Amino acid sequence: MKRLNTYLIILLAIVVIIIFAVNLGNNGIGTQAKHFDNGEISFDYPGTLTELNGTGSNITSFSDNSGLNITLVKERIPPGYNLAKQVQFNGIGNVDKNFQLVSTKNVTVNGVTGYESDYNLQDGNISKQRKEVWFQKNNAIYGVIYTGPGSVKTDDSGLSVSAAGNELNTIINSIKINDNATNKNKIVGWAELIMPTIGGDWQITSNSVNDPAVYFIPTSYYPGENGQTALLGHHTTHSAPFSGITQLKIGDPLIIKDYLTQKKYTYEVTSNGDDIRWGVKGVSIGYQSSSVPELWLITCWPTGYSRAAYIVHSKLVSVEPLG
Repeated sequence: MKRLNTYLIILLAIVVIIIFAVNLGNNGIGTQAKHFDNGEISFDYPGTLTELNGTGSNITSFSDNSGLNITLVKERIPPGYNLAKQVQFNGIGNVDKNFQLVSTKNVTVNGVTGYESDYNLQDGNISKQRKEVWFQKNNAIYGVIYTGPGSVKTDDSGLSVSAAGNELNTIINSIKINDNATNKNKIVGWAELIMPTIGGDWQITSNSVNDPAVYFIPTSYYPGENGQTALLGHHTTHSAPFSGITQLKIGDPLIIKDYLTQKKYTYEVTSNGDDIRWGVKGVSIGYQSSSVPELWLITCWPTGYSRAAYIVHSKLVSVEPLG
């Protein structure tokens, strides 16, 4: 009888160990993992997270009671967009003390090279850590954005020590993109330009300058990069998005909501009316790198004619998470 009891105890212990190991393997935190699958993207996520409805370019979001939020994003890639370049020339840490880039490294996600960036984010009196993992597949860009309490620490060697928990790793390590899924999303506008002082909220497109939108000049730099971002808008036709830019004053804000990086960039006008280039088209200007990201608004000049390029200059002054 004693031998039988010993065997039963050993068997029970083995069962407990197996159950614990299975749960641990599901998400690394001992809670049964859940599964998300919308036919295009699938992944596991910890059962401690509650799924929220996705909005805009968001596929879905998750949160818990500790202030942790994880958002999955998808955007079609506009012509000329280079994810590796965007990561390499990320100028956030040079501009806004409240949104500091700590480190960037390459990672592998679903068999392709991705890019992982750590940030320290100051939201009022609250310090937060933000980790972003971006990768590109099937002409789309996917992002997993982790935001939680605390800050990203560095060790004595200056190397980043990841502050993101197993919640994020569970998603990253299990994410799969269905290559056979039909991608019906069209590239219309990948960002918005807002001009609060003169009114106007316009989509930014890479497709055609004749759209009722403003046109991103592909030879310029994307928002957030250390260079000159150039937007071209009509002055009198096609809804005339830039009909009022001559009224902009020094210090006026210009805002870009960028869905490719999930960030809001705020610029301030530095000059207006000082740069009129006769015989020059906005698309023919050679745009340069710069120590602080710049935004140029360009329209035809004089009113009703296209004899010159009228340019409003501004510089980046702050960066915030979008949403």
